[in-house]
Amino acid sequence: MNKVLRDKKTIAIFILPGFFLYAVFVLIPIIYNVYLSMLQTDLMGKKNFILFRNYTNLLNDKIFLKALKNNAMLVLGSLAAHLPLALLFGTFIFNKIRGSRFYQSVFFLPSVICGAGVGLLFNMIYNSEFGLVNTFLDLIRLSGLKHAWLSEEKTVMMALVVVVMWKYVGYHMVIQLAAMKSIPYSLYEAARIDGATSWQQFAKITYPLIKHVIKIDVVLIITGSLKYFDLVWTMTKGGPNHASEVMATYMYYQGFRTLKFGYASAIGLVLLVLCMLVIWGVNLVFRTEPVEY
Repeated sequence: MNKVLRDKKTIAIFILPGFFLYAVFVLIPIIYNVYLSMLQTDLMGKKNFILFRNYTNLLNDKIFLKALKNNAMLVLGSLAAHLPLALLFGTFIFNKIRGSRFYQSVFFLPSVICGAGVGLLFNMIYNSEFGLVNTFLDLIRLSGLKHAWLSEEKTVMMALVVVVMWKYVGYHMVIQLAAMKSIPYSLYEAARIDGATSWQQFAKITYPLIKHVIKIDVVLIITGSLKYFDLVWTMTKGGPNHASEVMATYMYYQGFRTLKFGYASAIGLVLLVLCMLVIWGVNLVFRTEPVEY
């Protein structure tokens, strides 16, 4: 085995198929996207090379800046909702409360439903005439709080954050729960013998030993929030008046509705750079040492 691992030709033979697929489906599209972002084109007519003008136009595009702001709101809302709730639910289930397997399945179930299906479902739930939310408010005599949730600029982003939280909190809970279950049970037994409370066990044992997984989870939450498309498109299509526009929906609109593929490619590249900066920033903040039991 050691002889095989030292043989560079053998290593290259095993790596090349995977690298070829990675290059075809990731590297080449990124390079082509960079090229497109420097053009003024609809892909069918004449291609005008305009260098960085698409990027300077983005800085003056009020709708793009609004989409960027909405993405930031989704990032903050997702972090505030997913991380603490996933930790809380994961800790309860980890402590083997009655029916923990049932709750684990129930919390995880929304994450396996496709985003478009969830969007259509919540379109009906938020409907201003027969939707479940307004019907419930009528039932508890709080009719004054009724809104056309997806049609009002003041409420649409809050409504979207609630849907995102409902869909993905179970997914992040399962990630953190899996990390908790990898911790040796003997550590908790020793802590109980020493008289540690549940909170002390979490603060001194659970959190430090799952910190490296939380780092990965934070990256997934933030990059996922930057890339939301299906939920937003099926629920609002970026409306009303671009109040729920995000970068992915605006990129789709520019590329496939106005046929400004160069401009759409510039938005896509900004999105890619933001995701890379997030990964770098999270790695900087969550510096963790290798864990050995």
